[in-house]
Amino acid sequence: MEVIGMDRMRDPVETASAVGRAGGGGGVGKPAGLALMVGVVLTFVGSIFMPGNLLIDRADPTDYRETMQVLGDSAVLAQWMTFITLISLVVMSLGILGLYPLAKRQGGLSGRLLQCGIIVSILEWSVLIIASGMRHFSIHLLQRAELGDYGSLTVADFAEGALAVHTNAAAVTLTFMALFPLATLLLGLGLTPRFGSMDVYKTASVLMVLGGLLGVVNFIVALNAPDLGLDLLLYVNNSALYILGICLFIIGLGMYQGKSELSLEAA
Repeated sequence: MEVIGMDRMRDPVETASAVGRAGGGGGVGKPAGLALMVGVVLTFVGSIFMPGNLLIDRADPTDYRETMQVLGDSAVLAQWMTFITLISLVVMSLGILGLYPLAKRQGGLSGRLLQCGIIVSILEWSVLIIASGMRHFSIHLLQRAELGDYGSLTVADFAEGALAVHTNAAAVTLTFMALFPLATLLLGLGLTPRFGSMDVYKTASVLMVLGGLLGVVNFIVALNAPDLGLDLLLYVNNSALYILGICLFIIGLGMYQGKSELSLEAA
């Protein structure tokens, strides 16, 4: 019977590390870093070109009827932007998972925080995927309304159904708004200790910590002091989302380039 040598019982994480060195990457992995960057870019595209958002027929997001009117007027574009957003969230999840072997090897409190940040990130993106599916259906109902009555369902039924689904989707999105700053805060706390000098990657990690704290405070204020104006609070939240998205892109770039602080060898 053949005796299995110790070199053949190598830990899977060490094996992955050796493969990375052999491939010349030396990092967590180019595919994961590329996925994270592409996911962030697609998220920006889906958000910027979504009807009712920044560029096209901007609407008050707290006025659900106005928002539904805008989505109905550009239903096909809204469907595509929603689909792009959904795909981007899946791609980002694949990318952030590339950091998990690194977090397991890191050890200590920062390693645990990084692991938790990765898990919470996937959870909050999963919540947003559900909200995206609900938006798909609400837009579909608006498209059905354009076709006229169908059986016992009237145009008004489709329109009211679309509004109801959209309102419920907003409630689901509130969960994302609560989890996103927590996930970003945890990721930042886990990544920051890995960088020595204050380069662009450590700056991005520190901004993730600060942005996460800002998001938590903003969410608490929004729940307890709505008289400050939900439009202002949403503006702060959306601005933080874009800034933190850029930070994730930078981390993905470091993973893609095989930066030593984002490699298993440095864990």
